[in-house]
Amino acid sequence: MVLSAAQLTIRLIMAFSVRLTLVAAGLLALLTLVIAAIFDLVVGPQASLPARLGLAPVPMLLMALAGYAIARWVLHIRRLRGQIIAALMVGLLDAHLFAILSTG
Repeated sequence: MVLSAAQLTIRLIMAFSVRLTLVAAGLLALLTLVIAAIFDLVVGPQASLPARLGLAPVPMLLMALAGYAIARWVLHIRRLRGQIIAALMVGLLDAHLFAILSTG
C-alpha cells in the first residue's frame, strides 16, 4: 500500500515531539561546543588553513557519532537506517567546517 503525500505528512507530524526535539537540539549544541573547544586546543589558534582542513574530518566524525547517539537514544529513531542517515547528515553538515574556512 502506498501512502499518499497527505497521509505521510500527517503521520510525520503526529510522530513529532517538540520536547524531544528541543532536548536533542540542546544536547547537540552542547556537544558541538565541546567538540569545537577540543578542536581548537588540538589545532591551536595560529594554524594554517591547510592544517585546519587536514584535521577537519576529525570533528566531522565526532559530530556524526553525536548525531547517531542523539538519534538513537534521545529521539528514539527505531530503524538503524534512520539513525545512520541522521548521523551522516549531522557529520556532513558540521558547523565546524564553516568556522575552519572563515578563520585563516
